[in-house]
Amino acid sequence: MTPPVIYLIVCGAGPAADIPTFLNLANQAGWTVCVTATPQGAELMDVAQVSNLVDYPVRLAYEKPSPPWPPADLVLVVPATINSVNKFAAGIVDSVALALLTELFGVDLPVVIAPNVNPALARHPSYRESIEQLRQWAVHVLFDPSAPPPTWMVSWRTILNTCSLLLGQPELARHPTPEPH
Repeated sequence: MTPPVIYLIVCGAGPAADIPTFLNLANQAGWTVCVTATPQGAELMDVAQVSNLVDYPVRLAYEKPSPPWPPADLVLVVPATINSVNKFAAGIVDSVALALLTELFGVDLPVVIAPNVNPALARHPSYRESIEQLRQWAVHVLFDPSAPPPTWMVSWRTILNTCSLLLGQPELARHPTPEPH
C-alpha cells in the first residue's frame, strides 16, 4: 500500500513558522506531504527547512513542479487565516495555494482546515458565516475559539488525528502523539 499523500497549504499566520513540527509528525506517520503556501505563508515559514523535510518541491508559484506531485488523498490548510477562510468560502482564488485548494475541493477530496484566528477577529460575522458554510460543504473545520494565545489554533495532535481518521488510519489516531515543545 502506498503512503497517503497530503497537500498542505500554509497561510500567513504565526504557526506557519512551526510547519516543520507537523512535517516531522507526518513523516513519522509515513505520509507523503506536498507543500504550497499563500504569499504571506511563504514569508513566515522557512521554505528551505520545509523543502528539506519533503520529497517534492515546495510550490509557491503557478508553475508545474518538477517532479510532479503525486495525486492527493487529503488537503490540509494550516494555519488558515481569516482572510484565506473567507476567500475559500467566497471562491476567490488569488494565489496558487487557494487555486489548488478550490480545485481539489471541486474533485471531492477531503479538506481539513485549522484556522489560526484570534478571538476578536473570530467574532466577525463574515468569518462565522464562512466557517458555517464550509462545515455545510463537509469541510472539516478544526476551529477552537478557546485555543490559547499566541497560537489560537488547535494542537498539532488534533490536526494529525483528524487527518489520520480521514485517511482511514484510526490506529494512528488512537495513539497519543506527543505535543511538540
